[in-house]
Amino acid sequence: MKKILIIHHGVGVGGGLIALLGLIEELKTKNEVTVLSVFDSEAIEYIKKTGVEVYFPKSKFYLKYYSLFIHSEASYFGIISFLRNLKNLLTFLLSKYFFARKELLELNFEFDIVYLNSTFISDWSLAARALGKKTIIHVREPLAKGIFGFRKRLIRNTINKYCDRVIAISKDNAVRVGLIDKTTVVYDPVVYKGRDVSEGFLSNPKLKYFLYLGGIQRIKGFEQLVHSLPYIDDDIRIYFLGGGFTASKNKLKRLISHIDPYMWRVNNLVTLLNHSDKIINVGLVDNIFDYYHSSIALVSPFSKPHASLPVLEAFSVGKPVIVSDVEGMDEIVSIENGVFFANNDSKDLADKINEFAQLNVERLKRMSESAKNKYLLIIDNNPDVNKVIKSI
Repeated sequence: MKKILIIHHGVGVGGGLIALLGLIEELKTKNEVTVLSVFDSEAIEYIKKTGVEVYFPKSKFYLKYYSLFIHSEASYFGIISFLRNLKNLLTFLLSKYFFARKELLELNFEFDIVYLNSTFISDWSLAARALGKKTIIHVREPLAKGIFGFRKRLIRNTINKYCDRVIAISKDNAVRVGLIDKTTVVYDPVVYKGRDVSEGFLSNPKLKYFLYLGGIQRIKGFEQLVHSLPYIDDDIRIYFLGGGFTASKNKLKRLISHIDPYMWRVNNLVTLLNHSDKIINVGLVDNIFDYYHSSIALVSPFSKPHASLPVLEAFSVGKPVIVSDVEGMDEIVSIENGVFFANNDSKDLADKINEFAQLNVERLKRMSESAKNKYLLIIDNNPDVNKVIKSI
């Protein structure tokens, strides 16, 4: 039995956290698992429910100054993010060359393997290697190409030099990192535990329901979903799942958010969403499969490329999908199990939802079967994470 220390950034309650919970449950079957969370947030309560111990860095550096060095295609970059990332790069380097090792040395338990749950925390890999630990990094984010490639080279070289194995959640993510010889593609598991279908879940038989997950996150397609609403037919309703923005406690971060052009628009977008009769605003829930089962299809209008756990969840219960044509989405979605709309074209998104609502029963049944078969094929061929760990 291996003793595994999972290092998680501890930010966000969404698909990435759900996937981590599934990973923890899988690793626990054959290993002793402990979690070190760089930040404390509401995500930690979910992790603790798996029964693992959760620790936090003791240094004031991580509590007050450290920020994640993000270089992902699933992000928007501008002058504000550029300036923010200069500071993040500095804390990345300080963590990499000094503070991370200090934190690992102060942990009062033994561990054999360090499991980094994101490329955002690749700075911890040097410390793990310096302590003689085998290191795995889970590439959950599509590494951005960038204009000059400096940040990509920094992250890629760090992974290549200090990580023994790479696990990528999609082929697209694996190709972006480029370390194919040490990479295994493992699609995220669909987590059913604690998300059971409720009895007596009611819907109006005169209406046609679709499901959207992602809250008001821009990369999830929130903006183009809102702009599609005026063009959607009157007999269609969209379950809207997910949360909003949580204001940072850091004054500088709050100030920066106020000069972000998207933040200037988001309040108006939320108002339009709340006043639309096409939306059923559900918020954050655990039992999302209630809404999958009650919907014709999942609407996943990602505005930036990244792997979609909701698509796998939809396929697992035989629900087809409506997705944007962002790079990498065709890895699992095809015309047999879904439809594509042109990214950044809200009218096309609305048209595809309307067309889907008009599909006959036989066509929907074939798409449903194709979706379920695709999921079963992925699961049957999905490598065992425990075997990957055993191989290092």
